[in-house]
Amino acid sequence: MISTRPNLAYLKAAWAAHASISAEHCRQSYDEAGIRFERVNHSWIVRKNDTQVSTMPLHYTRQDLRMGFLGRIEMEARKAVAEVEGNLLRYLMLPESYTMIVELEESMRHLRRRGHRAVTILIGPSAMDGEMPPIYVEVQLFLDAPRACVYAHCEGEDLLEQAPKRHRHPRAGTYAELARLIAETVNAAFAETLLPAVA
Repeated sequence: MISTRPNLAYLKAAWAAHASISAEHCRQSYDEAGIRFERVNHSWIVRKNDTQVSTMPLHYTRQDLRMGFLGRIEMEARKAVAEVEGNLLRYLMLPESYTMIVELEESMRHLRRRGHRAVTILIGPSAMDGEMPPIYVEVQLFLDAPRACVYAHCEGEDLLEQAPKRHRHPRAGTYAELARLIAETVNAAFAETLLPAVA
């Protein structure tokens, strides 16, 4: 059965493998990059730090290998985003007039084209209420490890300015736990801003 949870060990190794033969490392040998190949029948098993990161045909180019890394990374990244989105929907306590947008497909295009490592999640009012000041939240969810950057503002004010760094830049052991931490930060920002407005 295919797991719906992201393989974090794979993500770490695959991103490291991709980085080790891209950009300023594009001329580095595979040995220098720590990438090993093992021939199995009519294909190569590709490993980075003892983690299998790809399977390639016998004849391939360096670009084929990079794109192979990104293709599998995308599969795991989609699982990570789905896990975060599901848990945010579970834990967020937003007013009914608010909506959450996950810019998944655009982020996946950036991942495939440029190796971009983040997905943007936006939270805001679907329609202006008039009674409550609008709060806008942006989450940069990183796809190389369970970490994020959280921004929240209302009428030009940074709602997280006084928040500890661990709330603005949360890290966790899993993407599910990361989503819970993000939700706690966002829920607190909404509570502190909207309760005085209602009172």
